[in-house]
Amino acid sequence: MPHPRILIIEDHPLMADAIAVSVQSCLPQAHCCFANSLATALTQLASPQPWALVLVDLNLPDSLGLDTFNAVCQLRSQGAMLVLSALQDNAIEQACLANSVMFVNKALPSHVFIAALLTALHQVLLVKPESTLAGETPLRNGLQTLSSQQRLVLAQLAKGLTSRHIAQYLRLSEATVKSHTSEVLRKLGVENRTQATGLYLQCLQQLGSDG
Repeated sequence: MPHPRILIIEDHPLMADAIAVSVQSCLPQAHCCFANSLATALTQLASPQPWALVLVDLNLPDSLGLDTFNAVCQLRSQGAMLVLSALQDNAIEQACLANSVMFVNKALPSHVFIAALLTALHQVLLVKPESTLAGETPLRNGLQTLSSQQRLVLAQLAKGLTSRHIAQYLRLSEATVKSHTSEVLRKLGVENRTQATGLYLQCLQQLGSDG
């Protein structure tokens, strides 16, 4: 996938530009396209060319909240999807969970978005059928089993943060972070954080060298 197509659905130009900069800093070969309304987004999503990743703000001029989410979900391809929203709505978060879509609250620090973006971009790498790197299949299988919250926790573990700091950054309880960490280790088949972050960084290296 030399030039994965990324669709950014965001009606604020400065925010859309900032998201694009973040995307291309993580994946320089990405081709970013923009939609500032649901109508434009649906037209873009109907394109026969696949989208590797869709990033969507749920508050658009012509659609809000779950209506936006449901409309985009119906047309999105098999690529990854990341919701960015300032809405505090448990129904939206539950809908994201049910559809294996990552959710990031806009009120969180920017590094949380970057961590979520990296984990979403991993899905672009993980579904790449032509990849033949040695040892990649177990890595792909393990990472694909992680939930969106577990991927976020893993991204923070790779920065060397403690469970307490991760809990503060992600606005989770420390017990929840520790539970997610245990599940990450189990699903990746490793014994400690160092081994888990090694797999994470290996995946980053593969993603950065692709194309």
